[in-house]
Amino acid sequence: MKKAALLKTLRIAAQVIFFGAFLFIFLRSLDPFLTTDNPFLKFDLLIFLTHLRVSIRYLLPIAALLILTAVFGRFFCGWVCPLGAVIEFLDFILSPIRKFQPFGKYLRSLEMKLIEFPPSWILLGTVAITLFFTPPVLQYLHPNIWIIRIFSLSKLGLTFLGLLVLFSLHSRRFWCTTLCPLGALYGLIASRPLFKLSIYNCSDCGRCDICPMKAARYEEKRILYHQCTLCFDYEASCPVRGFRYARTKRDSAQLPDLSRRRFLQQGGLLIGGLAAGTLYSVLDGRFTLAGGKTRLLSEHVQTSLIRPPGVTAVSNETEFVQHCLRCFQCVRSCPNGIIDITGTGSGFDSLFTPSVQFEQYGCDYNCQVCQLVCPNYAIPLQTLQEKQKAVMGLAVIEEDLCVVFAKDTNCLVCEEVCPVPEKAIKIEEKTKLVNGEPMLLRYPVMDKPLCIGCGICQALCPVEPKAIVVKRV
Repeated sequence: MKKAALLKTLRIAAQVIFFGAFLFIFLRSLDPFLTTDNPFLKFDLLIFLTHLRVSIRYLLPIAALLILTAVFGRFFCGWVCPLGAVIEFLDFILSPIRKFQPFGKYLRSLEMKLIEFPPSWILLGTVAITLFFTPPVLQYLHPNIWIIRIFSLSKLGLTFLGLLVLFSLHSRRFWCTTLCPLGALYGLIASRPLFKLSIYNCSDCGRCDICPMKAARYEEKRILYHQCTLCFDYEASCPVRGFRYARTKRDSAQLPDLSRRRFLQQGGLLIGGLAAGTLYSVLDGRFTLAGGKTRLLSEHVQTSLIRPPGVTAVSNETEFVQHCLRCFQCVRSCPNGIIDITGTGSGFDSLFTPSVQFEQYGCDYNCQVCQLVCPNYAIPLQTLQEKQKAVMGLAVIEEDLCVVFAKDTNCLVCEEVCPVPEKAIKIEEKTKLVNGEPMLLRYPVMDKPLCIGCGICQALCPVEPKAIVVKRV
């Protein structure tokens, strides 16, 4: 089986190349002067559906990937996916421990049932329907988003990495076989590939049991095409050289991988996921039936959080949380480090979305890094002139804290640091008797139409607590 050995070598080389490309692009995103698009996110079908862009630049790569999957099979998971490469590396280094089955052999039967009834099909159905209504589903299940969170060294990403380690201690590719909705999508497209891996001779030796995706069913002399990632890990070691990967016609000796029963089972799981996603959207109030027609509640999500520049100027909060992938690219890339991850205190809709904090620094007037690295344009890409006029919030002067109002002491910091050329903070001079002597005081006054809420005045205000605070309009 020299062909199988060669294909395995090519697969490993492809994994190294694509993972190296991902790592290079990720590291580039951390440099504000070398930002670049992340194709693993921009040219993904599920992510594309969250923010449709009718452009040949996006449609052509996505169409090419889907066509290649329909022709060759579920190759993306075994040859391209960067998270798949990480999982395979974990599987390799943990293989000595896995031989002792630290979680017990009884989990083997449970795993085989999960292969027969994969939760990933339910998750795919849930993701598919909520792409158009409810934001926080795809963002917590997509493998290419998780790999960025892992390399961002976020707590969420490292927790997920720990979960992958536990999976690898029990079984190879557990995430890919049972939980990944993107893998289920490619499996659905690849359920009838033009080129097929088939079993045409078998000695019942059982070596196929090492298939990481549990796709080889030697007892039934068939391959589960929707599971097979074309890894070619074991085909070359077959004692009777019983595997063939080629363009083949339907053979009566080769049972179809999706019999009517299997089709109904997995179709039922997919429909169940669609129903679950629809029910979730209804209960969440994201869309309702009004006058017999379904309508989206576009203003459903409300928040007091300050969002990165351009968000509130171009879209509403619902659109933002729907498009935001929670990939943390903007958080890691912000030169001033003012973008933070939103926790549980702001509600489930905003969970893990980026919000801006002005404790130490403001938003640089000439910086667009977060707009450049956002893969799904949740932070809209604007011209620099547009960005400089985009309102993030409104600075509010707390007169009981401001030293000019409260202590009759002049301070011009907020007016001096305001980057708006016309100055959104004006100075109003008044003479006041202080300790019996007339004193010229310079009071800061907000020119609200000019304020963009960049937070520089708040960050540099010398008073603690801050006498000027940016609030969402």
